[in-house]
Amino acid sequence: MYQDEILTEVWRNRDAYAALHHHSLAEMVADLRARQHRRDCKLVDRRGGARPSEPARTSTAEA
Repeated sequence: MYQDEILTEVWRNRDAYAALHHHSLAEMVADLRARQHRRDCKLVDRRGGARPSEPARTSTAEA
């Protein structure tokens, strides 16, 4: 079976994070909420609409 390196790393990190919090969902949620309120933690707000994208550039060599 194919092993995806990225998924393997994500699962390893997920398992380590869960173990750090004794596999307790309540502890993990409390930690994540505390992280939200720290100033050094950058959050991305994806609730807003998507920004308009620029038109695709064409290569001048193709013309």
